[in-house]
Amino acid sequence: MKKILVVDDEPDVAELIRIFLNNIGYEADVFLSSEESIDAVLNNKYWAVLCDYMMPWATGDNLYYRIKEMDSELAKRFIIVTGAVLNERLDEFIKKEGVRVINKPFKLEVLRNTLMELESS
Repeated sequence: MKKILVVDDEPDVAELIRIFLNNIGYEADVFLSSEESIDAVLNNKYWAVLCDYMMPWATGDNLYYRIKEMDSELAKRFIIVTGAVLNERLDEFIKKEGVRVINKPFKLEVLRNTLMELESS
């Protein structure tokens, strides 16, 4: 079973994503802070990362670059989940790194389809 790291500062959103991922055949670990998630990456083998972009303690691009330094293969399956609109920094990051983005609010089917794209790439 493939493990997915979920990082989101909103506990309800993170838990909903965890439940959904577990129901479609993945094992999801949820963390509300980037420091905990970095420790988790050091101690686990994750297949993908779902990360909120706008969090009070860090932005998703900061976490992406830290993970990329530790596991470049995992960084290829990094998905930003965001409600941010018209954010130049986010737009530049997406163009530069080519990460996938899911815009909030989203239907769970969008998440499933994004993971299916990763599975086939």
